[in-house]
Amino acid sequence: MFRSFVFILGLQMLGTATSTAQLDTLLTTGLDSMVVVRATRLPIPAIRTPYSIHQLQEADWQNGRQHLSLAPVLHQLPGLLILNPNNFAQDLRLSVRGFGARSAFGIRGIQIWVDGLPETTPDGQGQVDNLDGGILNQASLLSGPASGMYGNAAGGVIQLQTEAPPESAMAEARLSAGSYGFQRYTLKGGGRSGAYSWLAYGAHTRQEGYREHSRVENTLLNGRLRRQLGDRGQVELLLNYVNSPIAQDPGGLSADALSEDRRQAWGRNLLYDAGESVEQGRAGLTLDYALAEDLQLEAYGFALFRDFSNLLPFEGGGAVGLFRQFSGLGGRLRHSGTLLGQPWRQVWGVDAQAQRDQRERFDNLEGERGDLVFNQDEVFRSLGLYTVQEWQPVNRTWLTAALRYDANFLSAEDAFLSDGNDSGDRSYQNFSPSAGISYDYASGHHVYFNYSYSFETPTLSELSANPGGAQGFNEDLQPQQAHNYEAGLKGQFASALEYRMAAFYIQLEQERLPYELSDSPGRVFYRNAGRSRRRGVESWLQWSPFSNWKGRLSYTFSDFVYQDYEASGVAFDGNILPGIPRHLWSGMIAWQYLPKGSVTLEGRYLSELFADDSNMATASAFLELNLRTTYSWAFSWGELQAFGGINNLLDARYVSNIRLNAFGGRFFEAAPGRNVYLGLQVGLQRDKS
Repeated sequence: MFRSFVFILGLQMLGTATSTAQLDTLLTTGLDSMVVVRATRLPIPAIRTPYSIHQLQEADWQNGRQHLSLAPVLHQLPGLLILNPNNFAQDLRLSVRGFGARSAFGIRGIQIWVDGLPETTPDGQGQVDNLDGGILNQASLLSGPASGMYGNAAGGVIQLQTEAPPESAMAEARLSAGSYGFQRYTLKGGGRSGAYSWLAYGAHTRQEGYREHSRVENTLLNGRLRRQLGDRGQVELLLNYVNSPIAQDPGGLSADALSEDRRQAWGRNLLYDAGESVEQGRAGLTLDYALAEDLQLEAYGFALFRDFSNLLPFEGGGAVGLFRQFSGLGGRLRHSGTLLGQPWRQVWGVDAQAQRDQRERFDNLEGERGDLVFNQDEVFRSLGLYTVQEWQPVNRTWLTAALRYDANFLSAEDAFLSDGNDSGDRSYQNFSPSAGISYDYASGHHVYFNYSYSFETPTLSELSANPGGAQGFNEDLQPQQAHNYEAGLKGQFASALEYRMAAFYIQLEQERLPYELSDSPGRVFYRNAGRSRRRGVESWLQWSPFSNWKGRLSYTFSDFVYQDYEASGVAFDGNILPGIPRHLWSGMIAWQYLPKGSVTLEGRYLSELFADDSNMATASAFLELNLRTTYSWAFSWGELQAFGGINNLLDARYVSNIRLNAFGGRFFEAAPGRNVYLGLQVGLQRDKS
């Protein structure tokens, strides 16, 4: 396959240029209603990509939402499992085809990009605590390994877009309140003057929480300034800041404690005041510029800091301080032409990123910092070179191929020398190929097949979690590798019915798994499993039978098992991977009544899932339904909107998070019961004229 890929790249020397306008005509003929996606690094109609890609648009994000978490919207993406939407000290746990399921906090194994900038660090860690649903208007999910396009830790890719600056002056204020002490205040404003346009957004959120010791408070600011560069392109300045001084962690409960009082916190989490605080800021620049009629330049640069501290429910090293610096530069050239007289497009790009984590651990003296016991400076540098090629050799058939080379360099400098010097370094180099074919077997209906490879290095936090308590890196932890094979169907009947279906098979080696130890309950360590196999099906259906009705339904089947895994003398071969349900359903139905109001019912169903590698502990299946509604009044000066919702409409008693392989059987975190919210939004709009 690699030789074939190189041969195809060499053929580009035979190509002759055509205009972008001519190519766009070829690309969009008969697909005018189709959404164009950029998750593959090339703008391609979603229906024609040889990958499983799904999108959510502005109405999914903005229409009467509570915006306490991104989870209620992202639940609608097929194949994306979301746990832990209610514990803000741990962040969302996102999982795509099992990638990311191991995460004890934050996001692992999935690349997240926002407005063309990476949210995921080069070592594969990601957070969404600096993102707010009130400013987002689009989400794209590329399911399955994508290291050929995105490099390390790309078991799936989520691209998020914030609102673009408006064409005319506008302002908006929004107030909402609800159960468990929920309060939220937002302000948004923007406008345009000549070649410049801008948008500013601020939000303050607080909640006491459903469970004991689960209070959260945060303030987020977002800014976007755009400068139009004539008809050739644009440059944008992107600013983001979040300050969350408190996010308490109630901890996991055993099955008995959950039955006794599902709203209680674990006693040790109360004793040691478990939780976190974080301050983060980022500034970035993006450029999209046409160098010629058939040559487009896209580039980015950014710098980010993250000041993080948390308290864990044990004494020795249970108070953690982390100061992160993360920066990067990248760019790509996109060329359109022909090869042997047929449409040919290509992208050549580079990503260079650097991450430095200054990590300290202190004793946790019942909520107060004690003596310093760990001090280490950790660095992860990465350089990635990639290309993506698309060619239409014959009518109704498209070939897509990608190849990426990544060089990753890690180092740990031990600054706590009283127990010796455990400094060290590592390096990983990798070639990641992928290839796919898409065939239009009927107008607007495609069948496709792809192969892709991914690798995932251990993150710095995983490497520094040494079971023996030493400084430096855990030398036993190895990178994870995966080979993915996928076949699918996708299509659209007129504009009323769209469908997507994908079947996949993934073979993994050195899968990385979390576990806890008795002397550090609440602290997570990691080890490798020898081999595992994943196979499944993802399906998605969207139907608009009438102009004021819209429905969506998705189903994911997952059959993930260990094939070669032994730990502490126990063999887990044949066991099901924990934290992933076999059956996952999600759906919604929306009704717009008159021009002024709407009602939306959303739901998801998760089958039973295991909480540990031995498959002895389980979380029960559940059905969750959420209802929201809006009503608007139009005035000459703008619009007034009232909105509200009921979460967990059926008052289901279920578990919203699983702490995998937790010591003492403390696997479970209870989801809130039925709860409500109400809000009012005032929007001012000035006509462009």
